Amino acid sequence: MHRHAVPWLPAVVPGHVHEALIANRVIRDPFDGLHEVGAEWVDETDWEYSLEFDWQPSDHQPFRVLRFECLDTVCEVELNGQFLGHAANMFLPVEYDVTQLLNPGTNRLKVRFKSAVQEGIKLRRAYFEQEGLPWSTDWFDERAFVRKAQYMTGWDWGPRLVSCGIPGTVSLIEYESRISRVSFLQERRSDGHFEVWAEGLLTGSQIEQVNINGQHVRFGDRVVMPPELWWPAHEGPQTLHEVSVQAGNHRIEKRIGLRTIRLLRERDEQGQSFEFEVNGRVLWARGANWIPDDAFVGRVDVKGLADRIASYQSLGINMLRVWGGGFYESESFYDACDAHGILAWQDFPFACSYYPENQEFLDAVEAEAESQVYRLRDRTSLALWCGNNENEIMWVQRWGGDSAPAKYYGEDIYRHLLPRVVERLSPSTPYLRSSPIGIFEEGPMFGDSHYWDVWHGRGDWVHYQDSHTRFSSEYGFASSCSLAAWATCGGELDDPHGPVVRWHDKTKKGHEVFHGYVELHYPKSGSLEDWVYFSQLNQRDAMRHAIEHYRRSDYCRGSLIWQMNDCWPVQSWALEDYSRLLKPAGHELKRVYAQHLVSIVLLTDSAEVWLINDSQQTLNEQVSCRLVSTLTGEELLSVKFETLVGPGERKRIGAIPFGNLERSTTAVSARIDNQDATETWRWLQEPKDMQFLTPQITMEYARGKMALHVKGFAADLVVWDEDDPYRVISARTGLPGWCAQTIANGSAHFEMRAQPTGLRFRVLGMT
Repeated sequence: MHRHAVPWLPAVVPGHVHEALIANRVIRDPFDGLHEVGAEWVDETDWEYSLEFDWQPSDHQPFRVLRFECLDTVCEVELNGQFLGHAANMFLPVEYDVTQLLNPGTNRLKVRFKSAVQEGIKLRRAYFEQEGLPWSTDWFDERAFVRKAQYMTGWDWGPRLVSCGIPGTVSLIEYESRISRVSFLQERRSDGHFEVWAEGLLTGSQIEQVNINGQHVRFGDRVVMPPELWWPAHEGPQTLHEVSVQAGNHRIEKRIGLRTIRLLRERDEQGQSFEFEVNGRVLWARGANWIPDDAFVGRVDVKGLADRIASYQSLGINMLRVWGGGFYESESFYDACDAHGILAWQDFPFACSYYPENQEFLDAVEAEAESQVYRLRDRTSLALWCGNNENEIMWVQRWGGDSAPAKYYGEDIYRHLLPRVVERLSPSTPYLRSSPIGIFEEGPMFGDSHYWDVWHGRGDWVHYQDSHTRFSSEYGFASSCSLAAWATCGGELDDPHGPVVRWHDKTKKGHEVFHGYVELHYPKSGSLEDWVYFSQLNQRDAMRHAIEHYRRSDYCRGSLIWQMNDCWPVQSWALEDYSRLLKPAGHELKRVYAQHLVSIVLLTDSAEVWLINDSQQTLNEQVSCRLVSTLTGEELLSVKFETLVGPGERKRIGAIPFGNLERSTTAVSARIDNQDATETWRWLQEPKDMQFLTPQITMEYARGKMALHVKGFAADLVVWDEDDPYRVISARTGLPGWCAQTIANGSAHFEMRAQPTGLRFRVLGMT
């Protein structure tokens, strides 16, 4: 890697220029402290990568192609002094025929990158002059003119590290025959069986051989398969079938599932439905939004990512929305979604911006879309293609006011270009032109919504109860990251109002306002540990309140929380922070995303109890409710409700009166008998106004299992090991991180990766 007038530095590929500069101690890690600021010059600079490699020809492989999975972004490629071509789209793999350009022995490959920032400014200036747009036009910045992941220019949860580099693999493909691409497509017949066939592109003279369900056929030949169906998580098995194609020595293997997926948008008495139907069964979509897993694309741990997605199934998740400010995800991501029943809502990578509509840009988008739709169209988990994130609501609501353009720039992409590509290459996959869509039709009862009034509007999560939608595809409430994530940031971190803590807050809400949101419900934070604890519990309360509200609804059919993950150590809406520890809100998904859900609604003098059944069987169980003293843990009142709740039904099953009990010392709980994971607690006043006594807690550890025995009342108990934040595993979710549990004269259980050495715990009211 090289910058003009600077000596050559070693660099790792896949990787970005920032990573090489960090490794060579040219810059400090931008994730550390405030050093993001000191790295700004890197984005303004042109960079060059160079590689020498040895090569010898083989008579059995006469054709040679140089393939880049990802070039980020504006660059030119040269081999042995010969210009191969330009690239300007990180979403489009690039191949160059180098059959006649390779030299026996030493070869030199060079990739010269232009600053994406400077290139974007140049393209913006030319386009604005052509369109007569003032330079002050809002929501139409330089990022819109360069086809790279938009979040890299900075977001309200991510750093501005625009960067450049080679974040994908680089390979020299030598062959006699090669399968350039292949898809295994399917169609369900009227008798329930499926016809499956392969479509592909073969280069060379070898005859291809396709294997589908043990039958050897050719491209285009249809094989009839019995309906051994693939189901989303918790709806049935994730049955996958091995398929392959081979030409000469080149073989491609895949695993496909048989299923049908539709997005139903049908008129009904409430308005128009918005719900996913899989194999003829309407699904309650339970999930979250997925952002890029690292600020630097090449640094994503694809194996770790796949393991985490596998764990999400145990939390009740059945859908992830791949958000439009990022990129088309890795093969490992979709492999994990296929294997574990996680439906993938895939945005095209356009987000919160206007986009140019000149022919050069449209051609680039079409080539990108064709490549990625072809790549992903036979993915079993692929549930939806969506044209963009919030671009249409941005236009309709005139974000930027007088600084907004007079035209919806980019509309042709989402209304015509992208649906045309999807219809041609993947007609069985639903397409949505923008999310949210409901506001543009006939009101909130006609589509999905992004509900942000609680954060950008009135500023308190209690207002989720005012959200009425057919599908809540984006909503969330921010909190601090974990103590483990903070420990990676360096600097003095005891002060929750310190400069590092403030810098790693991109929410744009303001430090005092953010703390104020939490202090509506929880005490002021005097330490960083206080802030982590209180803000994360507040986020848990917010998500619990929202999800239970949506699931009690007779017409809402989906909840996708903003957001599942983080791309660096930061305060954000993530359920799982950059240290890959679940926050309490993440652990709470195990309960609120279960098919059987008990929901408590606090009223003035009583608590309503609701039961939601999203399984396929009638639920006939007792629900046990009790009022408990928060001082002693003693039971004050116990009530049981007999239940009979049909499939898909949500029902108010009873109410618990508070009577003359002191609100500040009383808690209410409810659970389905014989289903311990359904238990939930509420305080009768705000947590900051409740009275708690510190309980007596004793520990028992043996053979990888730990129990904390509580005498008294432990409100929102969290446990961790200071020496290893991954050592304590919640027995409820099987995952690390703060899992808040309330225990009244009972025990909390944990799995341990090793014997605890720095065990810590915390409860509400503890000083």
